[in-house]
Amino acid sequence: MGRGALGLLLVLAAAACSRRPPGPDRLLLGRTAEGAIPPAGSLSTGGEARPALLHSASFRVRLPRRGLLTFGMGTAFAGAVEDAPGWYRLQVRAGEKLLLEHTLNPRAPHGWRDFSLPLEGLGRVSLLAFQMRLTDRNGADVAPPPGLLLGVSDPTVHDLDDYGKAKGVVLVSIDTLRRDHVGAYGYLRPTTPRLDALARDAIFCEDAVSTSSWTLPAHLSMMTSVDPGAHGGVDMGHAFNHRAPTLAALMRRAGFATEAVTSHLYVSAAYGLDDGFQHLDFHQDRKATDVANRAMDVLDRVGDRPFLLFLHFYDPHWHYEPPEATRKIFDAAYAGTITGLLQDFSHRDPRSVTPADLAHLVALYDGEIRYVDDELGRVLDHLKARRLDRGTLVVVASDHGEEFLEHGSWEHQKTLYEEVVRIPLFLLGPRVTPRREPAPASLLDVAPTVLAWAGLSVPGQMQGRSLLAARSEREAAYGETDHTIDGTRKLFLRAGDRGWKAILSLDRDGSDVRAEEWYDLAADAAEKRSAPPPPSIADPIRRRAVERWTAARRRGAGAPGVILSPEQRDRLRALGYLGP
Repeated sequence: MGRGALGLLLVLAAAACSRRPPGPDRLLLGRTAEGAIPPAGSLSTGGEARPALLHSASFRVRLPRRGLLTFGMGTAFAGAVEDAPGWYRLQVRAGEKLLLEHTLNPRAPHGWRDFSLPLEGLGRVSLLAFQMRLTDRNGADVAPPPGLLLGVSDPTVHDLDDYGKAKGVVLVSIDTLRRDHVGAYGYLRPTTPRLDALARDAIFCEDAVSTSSWTLPAHLSMMTSVDPGAHGGVDMGHAFNHRAPTLAALMRRAGFATEAVTSHLYVSAAYGLDDGFQHLDFHQDRKATDVANRAMDVLDRVGDRPFLLFLHFYDPHWHYEPPEATRKIFDAAYAGTITGLLQDFSHRDPRSVTPADLAHLVALYDGEIRYVDDELGRVLDHLKARRLDRGTLVVVASDHGEEFLEHGSWEHQKTLYEEVVRIPLFLLGPRVTPRREPAPASLLDVAPTVLAWAGLSVPGQMQGRSLLAARSEREAAYGETDHTIDGTRKLFLRAGDRGWKAILSLDRDGSDVRAEEWYDLAADAAEKRSAPPPPSIADPIRRRAVERWTAARRRGAGAPGVILSPEQRDRLRALGYLGP
């Protein structure tokens, strides 16, 4: 193991000083028990570099009354990972008391393993010792080879009395969650008991829509409050153009810690979604349990200062493979052959799908939603246990919905019907007056709302408006997709009070409207009968929709291309985003 060391960050909490304001200014450069300052160093594992203690050390620390120790444990090897020897064994002690003993296999793929250890009842001053050893299977010491590092990252002592004093934001995106499969929006099955409880005390948007019917453009619009054409991420070959400021960048500039835990390539650095985040922890297809666990680790690390935590739960997205416990809540006895794998159900002729087949798929989808709801509930419980709820705004949304043959097709991304563009959206927290908001809302409103709540300025280029104040007028709702079967670019516009919705199909350069669909949502909410309104209504809607599409692309020219690795392309192909 290399002998370079790293600076140790310690929060030295003053005794009985609960009135002292929390924040990063409390972090001090630690000294070892012998009075030495460890030389700086770092360790990178799982794609994340952190300052880290790279050898055993002990520190005499003055403890707060309700202390909490947070740190990470990780390994890195300059050679082939499978050639790394031994096991990394870490012991953490407070004086003679063993607080933790944990083992990591350097050959197993992993990032940082984070820990939170309570320090209550240990007195006012304690000797915190971190012993790092490389051993064989039986626990005997092994000489570390060159290039193998064992690390303890960012060991910090927090005062739990400071948690929740600063403003925090937890922004939750539940991928592929249909509005009408949420109990608070009228769904009768018990898919979302935890979300339903939140919604009762929230600003509850009755008619929220996405800016697209698939993940990349919707999430970039959520973060930038501009239409997809303006941010540039309109297809899998192009990423964020960085021409619009992101929510995370604005909050980081204002002194907030900005962290994200995400579960799909489209919500990763590959497409520019890391803009403004101090760290975006991405792992493709990670399950909701992992998202929740990592979220709680982050909250423990940043809960005593202003923070933004973005969580992306992917599970309701195909494939529909919920855990057995939640599957059984919804799935009746089924004797058919259809499965929740996209390659299975998406290639079936809809005419061959029986009512039992369809009910089975919907049950699997509902099981995935309930699984996310349960895991998000653990995060909410942790917020309350740490008393972070007293200072934290919670925003819950989805990026788009899902199709189950309502218009003859499966999944999403290809169309712009209500089942894929209507989404749940609600928020609650300190200084938020609960109400039901009947006026149309959009993912474009998320960033301005968070900024307004945090007391930060909303940039003029953001197209959305804060939801904190009730709306006196009904604005048009807009969205688009370039992932279509017929090769067109589709956009929709809902024209405020009149209830009319237009879905227009443009040619690839946007110069001509090739097809139109018109729905009077007041009379035909399910969009079963396309019939154009009189020209006096249709012409202004059509003109406004095309002008908005054109203006956005004029603003968003120059989006960088994305070059995917073979492994990334294979994963997108397995998920149905790429052809064979």
